[in-house]
Amino acid sequence: MVVHPVHHDLMKSQGFCVLERVFSEPDMQALSSLIEVHQRRHQEEIGRQGGTAGISRANEITFTSHLAEHDPEIMQFCRRPDLIEIATAFLGVDVDLYWNQSVYKMPEGEQEFPWHQDDGYTPVTPSPYLTLWVAINDATPRNGCISVLPGSHRLGLLEHEKTPIGLACHSAEDPDQGVRVPLRAGSIAVFWSLTAHKSGANASSAVRKAYIIQYAKAGLKSLRTGEPVPELTPVARETSGRN
Repeated sequence: MVVHPVHHDLMKSQGFCVLERVFSEPDMQALSSLIEVHQRRHQEEIGRQGGTAGISRANEITFTSHLAEHDPEIMQFCRRPDLIEIATAFLGVDVDLYWNQSVYKMPEGEQEFPWHQDDGYTPVTPSPYLTLWVAINDATPRNGCISVLPGSHRLGLLEHEKTPIGLACHSAEDPDQGVRVPLRAGSIAVFWSLTAHKSGANASSAVRKAYIIQYAKAGLKSLRTGEPVPELTPVARETSGRN
């Protein structure tokens, strides 16, 4: 059993919880090997585009998306029973894989990634959906672990402003800078898509590696257009528990 009543209480009151050591170090080493094939290719493409692509910046931070859709072994990881247990515990029995991406923060950086809600980038309904921030290696205050604003999920969708490094919904100058969420390799920070979060600069000498998996209730639609979100992958259904 991965999810316990205390985790439900934390998600309701704080908007996040931590699941310790869900995966082993060999699990994370295997996942890292799969991801890095795609991440290196993405980094090369960013370089060819002049050093930036969307919110990815060469030699600083890469967001490499749709890994599971392009790699059967990564898709198999997203369908692991322990992850499906987490998703269905918070979302119910009918769940789709909505989004997935690696986030590699390069060493010796100075730039934080700004406060935002995941819904701020692409508002959807029903909301909130669920973000699983999987630490591939240890995420620490020194190498850029995430911070969250406890209770921010209860404020609804906040106004976001565009910045050169991504959308922002909370000022870095505000005295309230939330709480840091360090994670050991194989642990998961679970939070709602309306929970405001950021990540710090990586002042270490090694890459900080994370894999972000987002699950949503089946039937997800764009809040802007009302159209169904296309090409979602069913991962759990009431009739079978898993698709």
